Amino acid sequence: MNINIALLWDIENVTPSSSNNLFIQGLWDYAESLGRVAVAYAYADWSKPGFRNLGPSLAEYNCTMVHIPYKKTRKNKNGSDMQLVSDTMDLLHNYDHISTYLLITGDSDFRPLLRSLRKSGKEVHIVCDFKTAAQDLLNQADSFKDYRELMPDNDNDNDIEEEEQQRRKPEVSYSKEYWYERLAEAANLLHRDKKTCNMGTCKIKMKMLNRSFDEKKLGFRQWSAFIGAAVKAGFITMEKTERDTEIVPGKGYRQDRGSLQLAFKKLHEILTVLDGRKEAEFHPYSIVSLRLKEGGIDLDALGFTKFKLFASSAEARGLVETKIEDFSSYIRNTIIPPSNT
Repeated sequence: MNINIALLWDIENVTPSSSNNLFIQGLWDYAESLGRVAVAYAYADWSKPGFRNLGPSLAEYNCTMVHIPYKKTRKNKNGSDMQLVSDTMDLLHNYDHISTYLLITGDSDFRPLLRSLRKSGKEVHIVCDFKTAAQDLLNQADSFKDYRELMPDNDNDNDIEEEEQQRRKPEVSYSKEYWYERLAEAANLLHRDKKTCNMGTCKIKMKMLNRSFDEKKLGFRQWSAFIGAAVKAGFITMEKTERDTEIVPGKGYRQDRGSLQLAFKKLHEILTVLDGRKEAEFHPYSIVSLRLKEGGIDLDALGFTKFKLFASSAEARGLVETKIEDFSSYIRNTIIPPSNT
């Protein structure tokens, strides 16, 4: 039985810059891994040069391009959102054979729409920009991905032979204490950014930072059980506020401790050396990953089967910035990670 997919892309919210056509290919590959794309909509001001160039590629996939004239007003933004919601509700009520919805957006305004889809028994998957996505939106999705995960490239760590070797390796397992520390780190970052840090938002942040994390693999049947164990181990505490109960890093957590933090620090040092006396510049993945290996950093031991995944994890923490041009990936420093003093 075919799983029918509806794809709806809010281009103003998720815009992969100069590599749009690469993203379109990766997006449809991902959509087709979920099922058969029955219908696709893309919303943008198609008179803008950056979006107009997408037309031929989208047309190849029979995507309906909905024109939303651009104006620098909130009202115009709401018009775009309302059109996407209207089209989705039309599909929901008139095309019951569509069981799965793939939304390419991270806009919190779509939370009511996700609730309606879930009430109707539909699966909802989100592709977004982790840098700007609303965590309370992601919390309502069946799964979510950063759009950079879908962009194909030809970097050395992506060839078929190496991927086959990685599949043959035993899966790296970590102690519960390692994941308690990652949980405390997620809470620390939420507080640093002055964002709500309750159980729901912290869960999303945890999984954004650590794409391989799954509390069930650790023997916890529920997220709340994992939280309780982390509290008992002293890595976090729960503090009541006027509106909610917040997760706060405990005495067992140190921001600068652990092999993962040392790897991030080494990454920063390598990029700084490559920059020389210049401001932060983009450097090829192949060069940086080789330098990291020569520096004694074993990404496999840290749970990253590819340098691309390690770079994505660092970017989710705000430590680096990445980009893809002509099927090649590049990385540069953004901020200085904390020292080990």
